[in-house]
Amino acid sequence: MNSQKEIMQFICNYLHSNGWNTFNPPHTALSFKMYGSAVGKKEAQAYLSGDQYSWRLSGLYLSQGRNILETESVLIPKDSNTHQLHDLCFEFVQNVETAIAKSYAVRLL
Repeated sequence: MNSQKEIMQFICNYLHSNGWNTFNPPHTALSFKMYGSAVGKKEAQAYLSGDQYSWRLSGLYLSQGRNILETESVLIPKDSNTHQLHDLCFEFVQNVETAIAKSYAVRLL
């Protein structure tokens, strides 16, 4: 996979298969997922950015005034094959789910 469009489509499909939704109309973020918490439903968002060497799949989920997903991003080398991309998306989803499960408002449930 070489083009940004192919990478984005693969990631969106992977996230969708794990309960994430796409924005309609399109948004800066790739996808979002709602999580229950003691303060109600809260939204996590996934973003894709990059430079000449790699893509960065990152997330946003505000808890206690900060983005608890700021350290949960994964770097995706631009020359990644489908298997590597799948593994990195899996890692991202697992990191996000773990971080959100450990957040204060979710632990209060």
